[in-house]
Amino acid sequence: MGSMKTLIMKKYNRAFALCMIVLAASCADEGPKPTLGDESTFTPPVFKNNATGGPFELLPDKAGEILETFEWERTDYGVQLSTSYQLQMDVDPDFPAPRSLAETTTASAAITVERFNNTMLALGVAGFEEGTVYLRVRSTINGYSGREPVYSQVITRTATTYQDSECGNYCTIGVLGSATPGMWDFDIDMHLADPTKADKSTWTLTTYLTAGELKFRANDDWAINWGANAYPSGTGVQDGPNVPIPEDGYYKLELDDLTGNYTVTKLDDTPLATVGLVGTGQAGGWDNDTDLTQDPNDEHIWTATLTLTDGEVKFRANDNWDKNWGADTYPSGYGFQGGPNIPVTAGTYFIWFNDQSGQYFFMPTDRSTPYNAVGILGDGTPNGWDADIDLIQNPAIPYLWSKTVSFEDGEVKFRADDDWEVNWGGSDFPGGIGTQGGPNVPMKAGTYFVTFNTGTGEYYFLK
Repeated sequence: MGSMKTLIMKKYNRAFALCMIVLAASCADEGPKPTLGDESTFTPPVFKNNATGGPFELLPDKAGEILETFEWERTDYGVQLSTSYQLQMDVDPDFPAPRSLAETTTASAAITVERFNNTMLALGVAGFEEGTVYLRVRSTINGYSGREPVYSQVITRTATTYQDSECGNYCTIGVLGSATPGMWDFDIDMHLADPTKADKSTWTLTTYLTAGELKFRANDDWAINWGANAYPSGTGVQDGPNVPIPEDGYYKLELDDLTGNYTVTKLDDTPLATVGLVGTGQAGGWDNDTDLTQDPNDEHIWTATLTLTDGEVKFRANDNWDKNWGADTYPSGYGFQGGPNIPVTAGTYFIWFNDQSGQYFFMPTDRSTPYNAVGILGDGTPNGWDADIDLIQNPAIPYLWSKTVSFEDGEVKFRADDDWEVNWGGSDFPGGIGTQGGPNVPMKAGTYFVTFNTGTGEYYFLK
């Protein structure tokens, strides 16, 4: 038995030794493995396209066409590797927040008009405006996280964008009902909660309500509406019951138009002793407030007629910084606690401010009185220059007017009370500030939600 074990062990040892010899010979045949050097040895991708291009006019009827095929020399890492490329775009040559145009493992990317246009819009280039963007290629090694990306040189393209729609699911959401100033006849328009408008589904409104009921609806029409018998929050459903409002007061309403989830929050509406304007744009600088006058009909609305200089201002309560409102938009906006300074330009203004919503207007003094009717007319409308299409007045704020209107290519103007004595025009589209007797507004065919502020002259055609 012992001799049999010895024989087996000898055979095993010989076999093991033979395997080791074969393995050693195999390893010797491979030679030294290639190694990846440091980043300084890499040759980055290089565009084959021209360094500049355009200006191009991007058009919706050519959305599916190839605007340009971008090509580049592959990154040379010194060894053969699997590489991925991302074609990036930004409005800043330093690429602080680039957007991806394409991702590929090849050395080219064919970009359609639609893709190029939508990426420009996503970067903040306004619709129908010319903008210059910067492009580069980002190169990374697949499955290898230990190296920084390698980038190509930067090239530029200039193009004028188009915009099929700036809206999310809906261009406008409003509230109406027995609890609202417009009763069941007229909506109070909400606005997007996100000031950057990146989130196009969450809507908000701060307004005075009375005990009663309300519903949310889209586009000033009952085709799409939300309701539920739940307070102060719930999930509204199509044609659901009215939302109950238990008592009078200021409320903040929010609605998610994707889920129907809503909140109705009653605010602390204790009146403030004073609200003033402070900053370099007014006489007292940052040291002394210029007080506004409390409205006798609503203790949360404050007004004043003031002469301002070029500078910055904020609203604040009780001559201290515990409660203050600011924003970066002018001549209107929604101030919020601790917000940025409001930029103002020299002039004499009627100033309107609501300390519950933070909403403010800086109006020319001759526009401080609301009008009975405001309309839009011109050869860009079905009625031509002969008859106005009347806009709908916001029942809570009489300076605000809106309506969904279908237009043709042409020109339009706004006017008050069906008469040319008071009219507004501007050369910018889709938005601008109309002035008395200003030029006709250029119009592109389409159906738009039109908003107009008679106090500030601001207009916008939202599509």
